[in-house]
Amino acid sequence: MTAARAHEAPSKAPPVELRALFDAHYDFVFRSALRLGVATAAVDDVVQETFIVAGRRLGTFEGRSGVRTWLFGILMRVAHTERRGELRRQRRAAVAIESASQTDDPYARRDAADLLHRLLATLDEDRRAAFILADVEGLTAVEIAEGLGVNVNTIYARVRSARMQLAEAHRQLLEEGAG
Repeated sequence: MTAARAHEAPSKAPPVELRALFDAHYDFVFRSALRLGVATAAVDDVVQETFIVAGRRLGTFEGRSGVRTWLFGILMRVAHTERRGELRRQRRAAVAIESASQTDDPYARRDAADLLHRLLATLDEDRRAAFILADVEGLTAVEIAEGLGVNVNTIYARVRSARMQLAEAHRQLLEEGAG
C-alpha cells in the first residue's frame, strides 16, 4: 500500500451481500417508510420492494453517499409509487360506490350505501365530518374550515387522513370477503 492510499478516507463501499444490508438497515427503512406516509398495511411491501431494488442496484452503488442515504433515495421512489397506486385504488373505490349509487338497481344502491356507512364508521368524528363535507358534499377546504372553526390546513390533513383510513378499511373488507 502506498503512503497516499494509507491516508485516504475509508471507503463507503456497499455491503458485500444483500442480507448484510437488510440486517443492518431494516429498522431504518421501516421507520422511514412510515414517516414518508406509507399506509401501515403497505409498509412491509414497500420495505421489501426497497431491498429488492437495492439488491439489483448493489453493484452500481459507488459510495458517493452513505448507504442509508442511498437506501432512503430508493425508498422515496418506492413509497411514491405506492402512494400513487393507493390513490388510484381510492379513486376506483369511490367510482364504484358512486356508480352503484346512481344505478336503478335498488339492491346495488343499498349495498353501496351500506358499504359507505360501514367505511365511514371507521373514522373518528372530525375526520368523518371533513371527509363528508369535502368528498361527498363537494365543499372547499376553506368553506369547511370556516364552518367547523378550524384552520384550513387542519381540514386538508383530516381529509387526507380520512381517505387513507377509508382506503385501508375498504381493503380490509375486501380481504375479509375474499378469505
